[in-house]
Amino acid sequence: MIIVCENCKTKYRVDENKIPSEKFRVDCKKCHHIFVVNKPQSEAIVESVALTRDSEVKESSSEAEHVCQVITICNQKGGVAKTSSCINLAASLSLLKKRVLVIDFDVQASLSILLGFDNERSFFDVMHSAEELISKFILNTKKNFWLLPSNSKMSLLSQKYLNEEKFEYLLKDKLKEVRKHFDYVLIDTPPSGDFYTLNALMASDMAIIPTQCEFLSMNGVAHVEKLIGFIREKSGHTIKDRMLVTMFDHNNTAAKAVLGNLKKMYPGKLFNTMIEYDQLMQESQIIRKPVIFYDAKSISGKQYVALAREVMLDEIMNERVA
Repeated sequence: MIIVCENCKTKYRVDENKIPSEKFRVDCKKCHHIFVVNKPQSEAIVESVALTRDSEVKESSSEAEHVCQVITICNQKGGVAKTSSCINLAASLSLLKKRVLVIDFDVQASLSILLGFDNERSFFDVMHSAEELISKFILNTKKNFWLLPSNSKMSLLSQKYLNEEKFEYLLKDKLKEVRKHFDYVLIDTPPSGDFYTLNALMASDMAIIPTQCEFLSMNGVAHVEKLIGFIREKSGHTIKDRMLVTMFDHNNTAAKAVLGNLKKMYPGKLFNTMIEYDQLMQESQIIRKPVIFYDAKSISGKQYVALAREVMLDEIMNERVA
């Protein structure tokens, strides 16, 4: 299926089987024009197929290379539902039959604890194993959902490697071994722009920046944006960045005003899906379960599933037709 941007006429090839709904929103990666497309082929789409060379269609249909999307969840401010978003996005993707690996790259190991794993072997242990195979340290938590935990030794990682040449590629190099086994790898990072966040971003195709609609959270977004800009400039590594509004209160006038500012500051970068404040989220953490596994009818659970669908569509639209 070929989709053509209404504004700039850029063409994208989309696999119909990966489209999760009959009608879906498209955000053009070239001009950021947003428009809606119906899954059944319209006249415009049929017309665009006719304009695509046969050689392009044959080349695309013969591609069998597995694509794994690596996503870092990060914000330099804490308390923005960064770890919660990482867990619940991963759980939602797994429910949509995607194979997901979650990496706890935070020395506090909050993600590991919330999934019920304490003091299990971490990336630090990977680096100090005789085999050094990351696959030996990955734990299966649920169907389609795997974890590389964190532990207290992770704090020693930066001390040991920070001054070594190309330290920022440690995680990226290790992930080469296992990327082919997963559809998505999600990385949870500490609330800082240090060694751990830099390693995660260098290994990633996308950064999702969770933010509350408040001033200090916006400041954290700006810091991450600067870090991503620095990475692009210095290394040439291209990272797509999107913002996720979390713990949103529709009755809060100030939150609505901040949301408006976010849309103006980062046009085309905010996910349509917003995560509302939900008491069930806190309850699910107490019993160490993603909220969608705790209560399938929860507001936040349904919203994270909607976010997962949006992430999947976002990945599909990266397959731009030359």
